[in-house]
This record gives sequence, C-alpha cells and structure tokens, in this order.
Amino acid sequence: MKYFGTDGIRGIPNQKLSLELIQSIGKALVTLNNSNVIVGTDTRESKDMLAYALIAGALSQGLNVEYVEVIPTPGLIYLSKLKKAIGVMITASHNPYVYNGIKIINEGNKLSKEEEERIELFIDHPSVLSFKKIGIYSSSKSLLKEYHKKLFQYIFPTNMKIAIDCANGATYKTAPLIFNLITNSLVVIHHHPNGCNINENCGSTHLESLSKTVVEEKCDLGFAFDGDGDRILCVDKNGIPVDGDLLIYIFSCYLKDRGLLKNNKVALSIMSNLGIIQALRKKDIEVVETPVGDKYIVQAIKNNNLSIGGENSGHIVFPEFTATGDGILIAMKLVQVLEETHTTLEDWLKDIVLYPDVLENVVVQNKKNVMGIPLQKEIETIKEELHYDCKIIVRPSGTEDFIRLSVMAKTKELVEKYKNKLLSFIQTLDV
Repeated sequence: MKYFGTDGIRGIPNQKLSLELIQSIGKALVTLNNSNVIVGTDTRESKDMLAYALIAGALSQGLNVEYVEVIPTPGLIYLSKLKKAIGVMITASHNPYVYNGIKIINEGNKLSKEEEERIELFIDHPSVLSFKKIGIYSSSKSLLKEYHKKLFQYIFPTNMKIAIDCANGATYKTAPLIFNLITNSLVVIHHHPNGCNINENCGSTHLESLSKTVVEEKCDLGFAFDGDGDRILCVDKNGIPVDGDLLIYIFSCYLKDRGLLKNNKVALSIMSNLGIIQALRKKDIEVVETPVGDKYIVQAIKNNNLSIGGENSGHIVFPEFTATGDGILIAMKLVQVLEETHTTLEDWLKDIVLYPDVLENVVVQNKKNVMGIPLQKEIETIKEELHYDCKIIVRPSGTEDFIRLSVMAKTKELVEKYKNKLLSFIQTLDV
C-alpha cells in the first residue's frame, strides 16, 4: 500500500503527514458510504492541527463530524460501533511524540484491504464532485462518558495495591477514573501530558519507571498502557515485566480450566516466545500464529472461532468483550482472574521457561536491498543449523529508516552469535 501501513497511516506532521494529505484522507472517507464520522486523538501536540485538517476534508464532502478530542483508541472504536459511524483516531500509538498517524474504523471494525484501496485511490485521484451540502460539525467531549459506561460493567473490586502508568497518553483521564473504583490503593504515574512527553521513558515501551514504582510503593502489581491505550503490559510485585504473551497464557489457562476456551486454541503473532508456545502445548492448547499486527490477530480469532488472541507487545483481544485490543479492559479482567482464583502472577508463571531473545533496530540506507532474497536464504541456513528450534524475524519499519531484527534461541550464547552473524550479513546488503 502507498499510504497504509500495518496499523493505519503514520509519519511526521508537516512532512509525510502534510495537511494536504490529511485533508485528502478526510475527503476520502466518503468512499466508505457512511455519512457520520467520530474523530478522537491521543495527547500529541500535533493532534488538533491534524484533526481539524481531516475534519475540514470530511465536512467538504457532506459528512457529519463529531470531535471527541482525547480518548483511548478502544474507546473510539467502541463509539464507532455504538453510533454506526466511521471512527478516525489521530495517533501514532507507541511512537515518540514527533510522529502521528491516522487509524480508520468503520462501524467498529478496522478497514478491509479493499476499503483501504478505495481510500488510497481517492487520495491520488479525487473525484470531481458537484457542490453538495456541507456536513455538520460538533464538539462532543461527552461521548467519552459512553466508553466509561462500558468499562463500568467490568469493575471487579480488589484489596490489591495497584500502580498504573498512563504513558502521558490517551488513558491519562480514563485509567485513573476506572482504577480508583477498583482499588482503594492506587498509585498513578505519568498522567500529566504536555503534548511532547507521550511515551517518553514511560508506558508499555519503557517499563523501568513502573517497575521501580511497584517495588518502592510495595504494590501487588502494576499496569503500563501505550500512547493510545490499546496495549497493556504488566509487572509483578518484584517489578519483573510480564508481557502480552504471558498475559495470554494466564487468560488461556483460566478459560480452559473453566471449559470456556473455544477449540482449545489461541492466536499469537510470529513474535511470540517459543517458551510460551511450549507451555501452552503442555496444557493441550494449540497456537495459531499470525503476522505482526493486531488486525491479523482479530482475523485469526474470527476465522478459527477463538476466545482470545494477542501479541507480546500487549495487544490482547477478547472478542466476547471487545473487537480490538483494550489496555484498560484487559487490566480489569486480569484483576478479576487473580481475585477469583486467589492467585498471584507468580503462581501462574512459575513453571514457564522463556527462550532468550533480542530485538534490535538496525539503521539501514536501503531497506529494499536488505530485505531481498539473499537475507531470506541466510535466515533459512541459520534455522537449519539450529534444527528449527529458534525464531528469526526481520521486518522493515513502516515509518523510519531501520529494520527490526529479532533472534530467539535456546541459549543467550546462540542468540548473540546469530544476531551478530546477521548484523554483519545485513551490512553487506545495505548498498
């Protein structure tokens, strides 16, 4: 795709994300055959500039627009379904504040490839339209309360002391509101956004601050959200990180014990740890692997009629409760699991042996050259040497000049050896 990446359209405002492009995207929403649009944002300083450009484009095509302003992405998706509207989220998720992006939802569902293609075609070849009635604009901050009402349904009180890290992002109002109703012992950090501090040494991409807080405040566990609130990671009482894979393991075992795990399968991405996959198999739970991206998780859940799926990055989908990742809701469900079973995170995870792995962003000059057939052949050779008891994944960044290299094997020594071997090989291709 020319504009759409793994999860929407991203770039730097006033560069790749020019006002002209954003306005064109707003106009192109008319191709989705829905006259109502709801727009929300995370907390980046560029949010209003981009939102109003998109809104102007949509209004010019006769679409009616409600602007919610700051709301978690899952909240906007919920409203899109509730109001049978197009939802547009201005966010770059876990990326630094200088980036921003567009996520488009249609009546609660992420766009199909065909819908994305229609939008791209309209952007590059806009239809010549005769004058029509201009759409109606309204500012609707109160719509956020509709999302809160949904979350109120899942409150499960606890005596645990909990810390939450809002990443100075879209959850900075909603998460403290909800968790103050769950526990009387709540510690909140990174909930004062200034437009430039979203994800800055905080949130699900930087767990160090949360780990330190949990230990110092003697909390029972801690939750970290990402910039737009659709991811969740956790730390235990000792400050040890618990990623999305481990959370899915807990939920899957919990559901299986109650006969609620459909088809005894879960969906995980190709980035998932081999140790998790082996631990699930010991519980007679089969893994359906997908490409990276929560839309592929959602697709696998639908195609295989599953109860749960997700990624190690913290995108976790419970189709019974939500059609996409919802960090706040997943955190609430984990509290419920621990309370109902009178267990701790440590109880659930004590027998899991994770494979060592490394994920490195490798700056390159020519992503196309690097990602060619020679690299794929080298990776296959390494897998044969390790008897396929490994994972090697190389993915180009959709927004920056680097590739993501992930190496997983049975020992740290093997991981380091083959990481270095691949780094050297990549250098020879980067011409």
